[in-house]
Amino acid sequence: MKQQQWSLFKREQRSLFGEILDWMLTPLLLLWPVSLALTWLVAQGLASKPFDRALIYNAQALAQLVKVSPDHRALFNLPQPASELLRADESDLVYFQVIGPKGELLGGDRDLPKPVEEEKTSNYEVSLRDDEMRGLEVRVASTWVNLDALSPEAAGVPRADEARQLALQTQPHEGPRMVLVQVAETREKRSVLAAEIIKGVMLPQFAILPLAVLLVWLALVRGIKPLSQLEERIRARKPDDLSPLDEKAVPMEVAPLVSSVNDLLNRLKESIATQKRFLADAAHQLKTPLAGLRMQADLAQRKDAGEDELKHSLKQIGRASVQATHTVNQLLSLARAEGGGTNLSRQHCDMVALLSEVLQDALPRALDKGLDLGYEGAAAGSPDVQVHGNSVLLKEMVRNLVDNAIHYTPSTPERPGVITVRTLVDPYSHAFVIQVEDNGPGIAPAERERVFEPFYRALGTDVDGSGLGLPIVLEIAQQHGATVSIEAAHPGQTPPGACFTVRFSGGSLKRA
Repeated sequence: MKQQQWSLFKREQRSLFGEILDWMLTPLLLLWPVSLALTWLVAQGLASKPFDRALIYNAQALAQLVKVSPDHRALFNLPQPASELLRADESDLVYFQVIGPKGELLGGDRDLPKPVEEEKTSNYEVSLRDDEMRGLEVRVASTWVNLDALSPEAAGVPRADEARQLALQTQPHEGPRMVLVQVAETREKRSVLAAEIIKGVMLPQFAILPLAVLLVWLALVRGIKPLSQLEERIRARKPDDLSPLDEKAVPMEVAPLVSSVNDLLNRLKESIATQKRFLADAAHQLKTPLAGLRMQADLAQRKDAGEDELKHSLKQIGRASVQATHTVNQLLSLARAEGGGTNLSRQHCDMVALLSEVLQDALPRALDKGLDLGYEGAAAGSPDVQVHGNSVLLKEMVRNLVDNAIHYTPSTPERPGVITVRTLVDPYSHAFVIQVEDNGPGIAPAERERVFEPFYRALGTDVDGSGLGLPIVLEIAQQHGATVSIEAAHPGQTPPGACFTVRFSGGSLKRA
């Protein structure tokens, strides 16, 4: 059940437009929250700077009010107007504190948190920190005032009493006497200012983001428009129009695809032309025996036909039917060879064993014609004669070579015909070689390539045939990575004979 539900949401086909859109919009939508967080942090810093400067100024101003009494005590006197001005804030609460050298409160709020001892700064140097006051977060500016560094004039001591002042200053005490001055402020104004900055920055983005998505969508639609145009041009073509597509009318990125399609169209055009030629030749070859069958049948049906004429007609009908049957079988073999290169299974084939089966089947026909059919080469089971291929097609290839030799090799008592099937292994390339040699009329050098064309028969031969045997041999050999060549079996002699050589590559043997 879960698998069925999942199949409902699973895309049956990938969408190039959707994938590109996802890869473009996903980073944009992911970066937007990151931009929001970074903007918030920057806004917090920007909002704190002016208020921090004001806080530092207030702390320094209060520090300037710290004085030294004639009896060397710390004094702090904050006028009432200054106190009211300091605390006059509509948004935030302001606290201050002045602590003497002995921890006594000289002025301000007693419960304002003190800085840690390590934060004690030099005279009048202000430090900032975040703290908590009465349950509220506050920003605190603190500074230390060194009483010993204050001059008598700054402390308000009269010059006439310099001797007494000197005596007071020389009284022993432990370390410098420091007065702590702190000013604290809640963070309401800072938060308000940071929020205003965020609004000023982010609100335009809420309008820009949908616009950016729309622009990306339109740009992508415009970018893949050439693909749609290419599709329209292909759909508008006629079924028989296999001309190449214009590679210059498409973008550079699509040109390799169009080039591959053009290559496919060219191969398809060649294949269709070959099929048309093949069908035309097949129809022509079948027309002759079928016409002969019809003519002989008409002759046999004549009222005045004698017994001898009837027998002759039946004999001709039988011969024509055999020829037609042979032609049809050859056509089927060629079609199977052309379409079986990738569809049929392949295995390790013992070529000598296949040759033995073919020779046993062909031996009666060779004896009827008075031919000497023999074999030379390796024995069956040898590792050097193993070929990786389809046994049915390989057997068909050898059978056509042997049938071709039997068909075209004459034999007389004065000069009997000899056909030799030979197997060899090249000692250098380790290629397996099959040779079918005869002492017949041979094939002229000018026709050795044309005899592999369907329905072509060498000139000067009066033997009936379909002209399909050697094309079948060539097609099967090529599907097994082999080559086929023709040479004179006995150069310089008359007749020269013919030697057909099928050479398998070393790779066929290695796979085996």
